[in-house]
Amino acid sequence: MLLTHIQRTLWLRNVLERVPFRENSYYRHKYCPEVEAAINKQIQAEQEAALKYLNMAVSFLHPSVSRLGAGGFFMKMYHEEFQHSEEFIHYQLSRGGVPLINGLKIQTPNIKITMIEAFKQALDLEHNVTELIQDLIGIAEKAKDYHCVDFVTSIFMTDQMDSINKISHHVTEIARLCDEYGLWNYDQHLATTYPYNHKSLKKL
Repeated sequence: MLLTHIQRTLWLRNVLERVPFRENSYYRHKYCPEVEAAINKQIQAEQEAALKYLNMAVSFLHPSVSRLGAGGFFMKMYHEEFQHSEEFIHYQLSRGGVPLINGLKIQTPNIKITMIEAFKQALDLEHNVTELIQDLIGIAEKAKDYHCVDFVTSIFMTDQMDSINKISHHVTEIARLCDEYGLWNYDQHLATTYPYNHKSLKKL
């Protein structure tokens, strides 16, 4: 019988709870369950963000829309979020934790989404991911897990602040456009900065 992603996750968690490899195992150095759980939450958040960006990219790359610049931008964001999830997975393993990968929800591309709507959604997405990272830092600080604090702050916080700033500028500039030609011209600008290449998918 096929299990849903929720059933698989619950089953795996029940298995892990019965395995005696928790906090004091020989391959874990002061890695508390709360930090491990927060890392898993971040893994899932990064994967969900990646899929949302991929969905946006597909929407703009569709032949009936043909906003290749916006599509290229969101495809780049998809790659970045996917890479972030991999980095958190590798960190979890390096600390002796067990990455929990949930099943992925099917998302239907919305080819009617506008550029301003997409970039505003992207900005909300980056704010949400950043808040989760800040929560993770707080949990790690409370557990005195300074290695985790350094890992998260030195790699991810700067990236998040840069992404929020970058997308905020796009929202402001797109909001100033008043006609189709302006949107087309801005998309051409994006296409120059974020060229879409279907072969880039093979890098994953």
